Amino acid sequence: MTPSVAEPAPIRRAGTLDEALTNGRSLLAGHPRMALTQAQAILEQDRTNGDALRLAAAAHRALGEAELALNAEIAAITVSQHLPEVIAAARALQQGEYGEASRLAAAHLRNAPEDLAALTVSAESAIALALPDKAEPLLRKVLQRAPTFVPARRLLLNALIMLDRLREARAMLLEMIAANVDDERAQYRILVRIDGDLGDHQAAAATCAKLVRMAGATADDWLAYADSLRFAGQKGDAIEAYRRAIETDPGAWRAWWGLADIDAGAIGDEDVATLERALGEQKNDPEAAGNLEFALGIAYDARRRPERAFPHFAAGNALRRAAQPYDAHELTGQVDRNLASFAAAAPSPPDSNGGPVPIFVIGMPRSGSTLVERILGRHSLIEGVGELSIVPHMIQRLKLDHPGEGFERQVAALPATELARLGAWYLARAGEHRRSAKPWFVDKLHMNWQHLPLILRMLPQARIVDVRRGALDCCWSNYKTLFARGHPAASDLSDLGRFYRDYVRQTDALRSRTGRIHLLDYEALVDDIAGEAGALFEALGLALEPQCLDFHLSSEPVATASSEQVRQPLNRRGIGAWRAYEPWLSPLKEALGPLAKG
Repeated sequence: MTPSVAEPAPIRRAGTLDEALTNGRSLLAGHPRMALTQAQAILEQDRTNGDALRLAAAAHRALGEAELALNAEIAAITVSQHLPEVIAAARALQQGEYGEASRLAAAHLRNAPEDLAALTVSAESAIALALPDKAEPLLRKVLQRAPTFVPARRLLLNALIMLDRLREARAMLLEMIAANVDDERAQYRILVRIDGDLGDHQAAAATCAKLVRMAGATADDWLAYADSLRFAGQKGDAIEAYRRAIETDPGAWRAWWGLADIDAGAIGDEDVATLERALGEQKNDPEAAGNLEFALGIAYDARRRPERAFPHFAAGNALRRAAQPYDAHELTGQVDRNLASFAAAAPSPPDSNGGPVPIFVIGMPRSGSTLVERILGRHSLIEGVGELSIVPHMIQRLKLDHPGEGFERQVAALPATELARLGAWYLARAGEHRRSAKPWFVDKLHMNWQHLPLILRMLPQARIVDVRRGALDCCWSNYKTLFARGHPAASDLSDLGRFYRDYVRQTDALRSRTGRIHLLDYEALVDDIAGEAGALFEALGLALEPQCLDFHLSSEPVATASSEQVRQPLNRRGIGAWRAYEPWLSPLKEALGPLAKG
């Protein structure tokens, strides 16, 4: 008979605290019940000992007592949140000192690597520093041990959104909503944002409908509802929702702009008088005044009163310029560096021809890119997925990985293996926006023209379509559009002209060097859609299909400023629109130089 082996006795009150904790940890693997007894002995003396609570949690997990383990972890988090070191890190975070918060949290974690409160602060600091990939593993560790800890769940959700892993974020959010673990209204608003980013504006509208039925629905909720309805093609319902936003809060200035932009004819003379009065009252609120200026500019433009419209557009752009300073020289320098670096770039990975083929439709905003996406998206082999922010987000992360000067040279020197990894990442993230198995898809984020040196190299199978609209019409349309963010050059006529020149300079040079960019003239497309669309599909290596010419019959959502125009047959109404404003466009003409004559 095998003699029994006596279990080691835990240290209870004898010896130091460190000895007791060390003894308890040594018991975890083979004798979790005794490790728990050791933790409880320490807690009898000090109920706020975080190390003992974490030891107790580990012992409960080893014993299969999940709920007790979770309770101990949450108790440990509560204790740690009151530690001076964690308080200092959290305070730095609240004050916007994200680097200092990260440093303080890291210093504490060196001595207490299992402190979930400190891990959460460290993760939040990483997210604030635009390092969601650094935050994710920290938050996964926290939630593995404390799955109901709401702050960590919120942060992980944010990190996934920042990483463009939207399907994963959406699934996690739906679990949180079902579990009723957080503020339902806030969660619905996030869901609207995710569905909008995924291009599912019908789903976003359905969620907004729940929001506006809740007690205390705000003008912003009605505004989000109106935008979702607009992008889903429900114009009449969208106009009604914009009106409801204004009824809910007459100061919902963004709703006035949305109403004017979706249908200038919906702004009656009484509305114009209301807007003029409100502008006088809101002159000291730049955000409100800016929306009102653009709404009035659109209203007077629709009334063919350029002498009344232009001062409002100019004033609105001046306010936007103050809020978003812009240095045109930075873009010019970037284009210079892009072209110099691309010439000396390392070889691209080979085209495997094994995956989906992205078509990047690039150009200036308001150039006709949405029209081209609709034409392409009617093809039996092509899916349109809208404007994806994936490449700009990749560039942001690359800049964090390659800080300092010479970023363009560093990107040009990326080896083929890294380029292939980046290309695979892009395709994986783009796949989350797709709803079909078609072998081709369209990413029509215009501003991707700035990132062509990376796109051309990381996606050798990609096709590029540069939609080029006449400089004066295109730039004028940009100037009178109230962009949410991301196009600060549009707020000044001189900057806008220079921006257009840099865009043409880079895309023309890369087209000449690579032969991979198809230039599509917008005005020629309007005048001869069959001929230009045929040339487009020939350049892609596909056959033109008849339904592609009936782009306006598409039921796909449109989340751009041209959402109403592309639901109508082609017309020349926008061609030559700049001429009515010619007396005020000298700065634009001068900045465009020879392109103003094209």
